Amino acid sequence: MAKLHKTPAHKKVTSEDKMLLYYYKAVDFFEKYKKQAYIAGIAIVVIIAAIFIYSKKQAASDEAAGIELSKIKQIYLAGKYDQAINGDSLGISRGLLFIVNEYGSSENGNAAKILLANSYYYKRDFANAEKYYRDYSGKSVFYKAAALAGIAAVYEANGNYNDAAKEFIKASEVSKDVPLNEEYLYSAARNLYLAKNADELKKVVDKLKNDYPKSKYISMIERYNTLSNK
Repeated sequence: MAKLHKTPAHKKVTSEDKMLLYYYKAVDFFEKYKKQAYIAGIAIVVIIAAIFIYSKKQAASDEAAGIELSKIKQIYLAGKYDQAINGDSLGISRGLLFIVNEYGSSENGNAAKILLANSYYYKRDFANAEKYYRDYSGKSVFYKAAALAGIAAVYEANGNYNDAAKEFIKASEVSKDVPLNEEYLYSAARNLYLAKNADELKKVVDKLKNDYPKSKYISMIERYNTLSNK
């Protein structure tokens, strides 16, 4: 375990410094009196201190990731995917890969994973695209569904239509609050048609009609009925 260092007299002690000092003192105390701590419940102090510091660090990481993401938004939307991934030569934007590597466990860092995966996908680097889609671990149901749909898109690009359909269906079932559910089901139907999987295609067509009776994709999906009706 790292030892505590005294704070130089000329350095201003911040609230974060005080929290860290408290944390390390609590850990040192716990290690010294481990047996008694388990009996008396003093371990709770260490746990609470650790959670508090971790939460503060996560909040700071999320804010920093959000700032970096704002610098990349227009670059990404302009389709400059190399620059979006690696940043610009001036260092104004450090790129999505930097955000993911530095702040990947935060919510904004996880959002960056989806944009990074998309960027690789558009560059037809499907291996890296799938890697970062699968790496998503955030709380957003929208991004979780997008990650599954991204994996599906990689499968489709590689000609694995049945697997693509399965992932699109999963994406459509993440949450009813996701506005792209109808599109995900339509994409699943397209892949099942390409896979000539008539039984599963009928199920997806019926699900789209039953769950989203006013969907614009119902008229578009009729082209696949020749297979699903056989």
